Amino acid sequence: MGQPMIDIAFDILSNKKESMVFIELWNNVSEEKGLTETQKEDKIAQFYTDLSLDGRFVNMQDNKWDLKSRHRLEEVKKVSAEELIDDEEDEVDED
Repeated sequence: MGQPMIDIAFDILSNKKESMVFIELWNNVSEEKGLTETQKEDKIAQFYTDLSLDGRFVNMQDNKWDLKSRHRLEEVKKVSAEELIDDEEDEVDED
């Protein structure tokens, strides 16, 4: 069955030593797994969810992902707070 996709993502980011845009990371992971286009479409949402929930990763600005261990806690909190503020503004704008 091979290595889980989330662990492949960890290895890719570890080796790259810098953040990656989600779709670039996904393309690298799916290529490593040898997924077909149909499989890629079926698995992308679950991969995003896994990435979001795995404590080893952090979502930086502009949908870039990196390893949490490479960032100070203050940086991670700042990005999270900015995203929450943007989300709240979007909700207000929708009314």
